[in-house]
Amino acid sequence: MARLAVAQVDCAVGDVAANLEKGRALIRRAAAEGAELVCLPECFNTGLAGARLAELAETVPGRTSDALGDAAASGKLWVVAGMVEKAEGRPYNTALVISPSGEVAARYRKCYLYVGEPAVFTPGHRRCLHNFGFAVGGVAICYDYVFPEYMRDLVLRGARLLVHPTAWVDSDTCRQWRYPAAAAYRAQGMVRALENGVFFMSANHCGGYDADGHLRAVGHSAIIAPWGEVLAEVKDGEGVAVAEADFSRIEEWTRAVAPYLSDHLRMPRPE
Repeated sequence: MARLAVAQVDCAVGDVAANLEKGRALIRRAAAEGAELVCLPECFNTGLAGARLAELAETVPGRTSDALGDAAASGKLWVVAGMVEKAEGRPYNTALVISPSGEVAARYRKCYLYVGEPAVFTPGHRRCLHNFGFAVGGVAICYDYVFPEYMRDLVLRGARLLVHPTAWVDSDTCRQWRYPAAAAYRAQGMVRALENGVFFMSANHCGGYDADGHLRAVGHSAIIAPWGEVLAEVKDGEGVAVAEADFSRIEEWTRAVAPYLSDHLRMPRPE
């Protein structure tokens, strides 16, 4: 059993100081509600700040990782948060895993870069699995979770929790295609939980996400059970949602009702 939290951020695009203060406040709220792990969104400290991303990229350790470490240690909880990392002169879309003692315990660099991102970010090439004590978590960022094989591989390697910092957005182009951004975001999260029989948590932005105002984050950060139930969510606005995740129920659920993954693995492949 663990108390999980997702923090939804209304990003001040390009204003690192303001966003770090928002992040610290949300981590404090999660800690006050007894959370053992809180997830903040992708690039929570910068948003998609266009041409400024290169100058806003930070080394680790650095300003953002230090602030997250202090907040994690003060609240005695795990923190997963997205940022733009500068390493070996390259920018990465990175999620840091910060321990309750304030140390950087792991980092994940986004592997699947969405349209336009390859012009900004260097792709990562390593999966991230981390033992939080109550469960092994697999960390993925935004677009990564569109690829079911990648997410399933995290589960096959031991993940019982999928942790997903994201910036899932709507845009004029999406609306021209009648793409239901918020519904698609929620549906894919539910499917990743259901098809793998694991808990899924996703922290999103709300409000604007880019410097030009073309990308509008859809909110709906949530914690989802293996059986598809939304245990807690922040639909709109900035805030924190907390839920208890009973990892002992995974085996019961997958054995009694939904042996999707075990059946997939044992059945012969159709020709």
